[in-house]
Amino acid sequence: MKKIKLIIFHPYSHVGGADNSLKRLIEQLDTRLFSITFISLNESFLKKNLKKKVEFIKIKSSRTLFSINKFRKIVKKIYLSKNFKKIIVFSNQNFANIISSFSLINLKSVKKIFIDRNHLDELNHGHTIGEKLKKIIIKKLIKTTYQNADLVIGISKKLSSDLSNYCNIKVKTIYSPAYDKSIIKKAKKKIKLKKKYKYIINVSRFTKRKDHYTTLMGFKLASEKIKNLKLILIGYGPEYNNILKLSKKLNISKKIIVFKKLNNPYPYIKKSDLLILSSKYEGMGNVLVEATTLGIPIISSNCNSGPSEILLNGKGGDLFKVSDYNELSKKVIKHFKNVKLLKKKIKFAQKQLVRFDKKNHAKIYSKIFEKI
Repeated sequence: MKKIKLIIFHPYSHVGGADNSLKRLIEQLDTRLFSITFISLNESFLKKNLKKKVEFIKIKSSRTLFSINKFRKIVKKIYLSKNFKKIIVFSNQNFANIISSFSLINLKSVKKIFIDRNHLDELNHGHTIGEKLKKIIIKKLIKTTYQNADLVIGISKKLSSDLSNYCNIKVKTIYSPAYDKSIIKKAKKKIKLKKKYKYIINVSRFTKRKDHYTTLMGFKLASEKIKNLKLILIGYGPEYNNILKLSKKLNISKKIIVFKKLNNPYPYIKKSDLLILSSKYEGMGNVLVEATTLGIPIISSNCNSGPSEILLNGKGGDLFKVSDYNELSKKVIKHFKNVKLLKKKIKFAQKQLVRFDKKNHAKIYSKIFEKI
């Protein structure tokens, strides 16, 4: 029996929510039905972290834009082999989706599934003229190229709704598979944290979109009112040095613990008293589901699009206005003065975690791959 060929195009594969979602999906797919090829422009993070039989292909290209012809050649070779029941290109994130659309012109029998992992708000943030121009072009291309997809998927309802309205197409919502009970075991790994401190944790890439400035400012104000507070930052990215400089400028560097590229953050989440997410925009916010799984209280920015859905509009955790560090600090202080309130909310949120279950997620995708 011929298999379905699933070609996953994920240009930049790193430690993070997108890769964890792909990993959980691939692990649950039946390899008797699916042959999987994973294509990226860098050495995929998943190559050493997947036990399933997956073909990894690295395209040598300095930029995603320049990978169009090379990506097309790979897909066309698979297409011409006629070894498969069906060929599906499953691309991740807007720029990858645009590249897929151009690469697959005239390969009509190749099915195209585009998944968007960030809200359109992403394209409203630019720090240089070049970056702003690039995002304007991407936004315009989304409107035209997404029309060519056989299916477009968003990872939260708000993301899907806004994308649907913008492109005038149907967008299906499939939540990321962030509810993974295996992290409970990973969280049991022994770590050393001094018991005299109360720990706040932020697990996110060190980029401007994650807005560590708000986390640091909110922490500084809260630590002036609450004694023995420590902040743990786990991530990687270009803002690492700026985060360290800001912590020194705010005179809180001795109250902060920073980890770069920590593959297993779960013991630190589990040992923390509170998790903060301060993003300016998200697709969903997998770490909020993971913290809920581990029973850790949460305060998150109310950014587009995932946090309010995950935290049930504030019933499963606290929300604050994007970049409002004063409101964040007040909510942190309120939590440590009465920890029972947020703990009660997180227990309520735990009852709703089935929405993000990795097994259900794989079943939904398997049906899509079969029927598309």
